[in-house]
Amino acid sequence: MNKFKDFLKSFLIWFLVFYAILAGYEYFWGKKNQPTPQGKEEVLIQPVKNSVVIGNLVQWKITNHLADEIVFSSPCETPGTMVVSRVVNDQNLDISSPVLQDCAPESILSFRLQPESSTYFSLNDFNHELFMEAGKYGLEMKFSEGENIVTTTAPEVELQTAGSFRRLFRTIVSKPLFNLLVFLADTLPGHPLGWSIVIMTLLVRLALFIPNQKAMRSQREMQKLQPKMEEIKKQHGKNQQMVAMKTMELYKTHKISPFSSCLPMLLQMPFLIGVYYIVRDGLSPSLSYLLYSFQQSVDLSLVNNDFYGLDLSIKGPIYLAVLVGLTQWGAVKLSLISAKKKQAKHEGDKPIVPNQMQQMNTIMLWVMPVMIGFFTTSFPAGVGIYWLTSTLFGIAQQKYVNWQLDQPQVTRKEV
Repeated sequence: MNKFKDFLKSFLIWFLVFYAILAGYEYFWGKKNQPTPQGKEEVLIQPVKNSVVIGNLVQWKITNHLADEIVFSSPCETPGTMVVSRVVNDQNLDISSPVLQDCAPESILSFRLQPESSTYFSLNDFNHELFMEAGKYGLEMKFSEGENIVTTTAPEVELQTAGSFRRLFRTIVSKPLFNLLVFLADTLPGHPLGWSIVIMTLLVRLALFIPNQKAMRSQREMQKLQPKMEEIKKQHGKNQQMVAMKTMELYKTHKISPFSSCLPMLLQMPFLIGVYYIVRDGLSPSLSYLLYSFQQSVDLSLVNNDFYGLDLSIKGPIYLAVLVGLTQWGAVKLSLISAKKKQAKHEGDKPIVPNQMQQMNTIMLWVMPVMIGFFTTSFPAGVGIYWLTSTLFGIAQQKYVNWQLDQPQVTRKEV
């Protein structure tokens, strides 16, 4: 009973820690770029962020405080209902009219907004053309309220040039991955986004197979030494200098580097993060600035977001989150079982696992799957497909590494 209470306590603490980190990021970082409401107006248009890095999607939140329904007619059908302006020498210059001339109605959809309700608005298909220079931009929209016309102007949005680190990340990671996803979606029959995500994820994991395998092998070897490291701590007590020295001697004796499992993971993390962001945003026309010149002619609007009845462009359903969580649980469970078996072979029939390590393993086994399942319901379903594919590949690779390490070692004797 006490073990269950300790586990439940640890689980709740780690869950709250993860949640607090995410909430804090959204509150402090997100709120820093969010505008301050100007007060209750008839129709309020507020930019989601006051400052946007060039290349990212510019969005506004529209709230109807009128007593009646309002209607926005697409400027592609009714010219003059929307104007995007750029501030140049303290003057607002209309930059949207030439871009939107003869645009297709489906590029900017008309919509209705009930009283005291809100919606998000963006110029997704034209984001690349309108917002690719640093400066301040304004938005004016006209709504119909019966026979009346309501004109509302949004606060200015400032476009900023991407920093050196972001430009480097886009060049090395984002552009190659995005173009690979576009190539797959354009080449596969039916232009399926789902299978393109699966194939791209597998290709990236195959490219990172060797460094990831080295990390897994090193992790297994480190887990095998945990009982001996625990004995060193017990023998030398609070003498941290002696503990550190004996630990390094142990690493040297077994020819293990404490960083051997970290460095391969650090090398592949930018690419895995890049895959996540590319999949999260999908093949949005706003990302067309990432396309290489030879792929500029690809029509991203032809991409099929349906994946066996699952719309990859909207938030993932509960069953996908449960499936991703269970798969992640299986991956962690597999690594823990293999570690215990390896220890048992060297230490006796019963594996010796330090209490602190055992508690951390338990937390990893239950907290991580729950958190990833929770995130799956918060992001587009395409992210869930990516996590599911990546985790299944990881399970297969872990089994392969376990099979290699569990093979009996044959020592050749020279005659």
